[in-house]
Amino acid sequence: MIPLHPLAFALFAVMPLQTPAAASGGPACVALLLPSVEGVDDATAVATSVRSIFESYLTGPSLKSVLLDAKLASQASEEAKQKDCPTILTVTVDRKAGDSGPGKLSSLARAAETTAAYVPLPDYGASVAAGAARGGAEAVADVASNTRAKDEITIGYKVVTADGSTLLPLKSISKKAKSNGEDLLTPLIAKAADAVAATVTGK
Repeated sequence: MIPLHPLAFALFAVMPLQTPAAASGGPACVALLLPSVEGVDDATAVATSVRSIFESYLTGPSLKSVLLDAKLASQASEEAKQKDCPTILTVTVDRKAGDSGPGKLSSLARAAETTAAYVPLPDYGASVAAGAARGGAEAVADVASNTRAKDEITIGYKVVTADGSTLLPLKSISKKAKSNGEDLLTPLIAKAADAVAATVTGK
């Protein structure tokens, strides 16, 4: 007969790591750090707009997102726990200009201030997400208007718990503009958000 304790340990070892929401049976939640942005003017404003777009994607009937104010990783972990959302998404955005000029993305700063506006969305009881979606939509329009052929944007993302466990290892996705005015951010953020949502909700 196999001893109980070794068998239990073996079963635990092969079990997939659950998100805090899955373990508690409550709604899935992901905490959003301010993204790290390179290759643009006014990186803070750009980061705020990018996070707003992620927030709009990561909000729905079985998923919610909260914004973190902390900048240091240790403080962010504590803040996420305090907000009862100990699953954390970190994002990096790197923009490289093509041969046709710098095409700075600093115009995103204007959209960063529009996130309090509202647009029609399914009613999930999250008015903040509606404002984020409006700000994100205007941000995408600004980015596209400044994009030139051969410009490239790369988004890196990973999901960890506040205790340091990795739920989704670092992934990197890129898109290069084929023509002036092409929207690069929307498909990249949509793809990243889809992977994050699947990880956090387990669906």
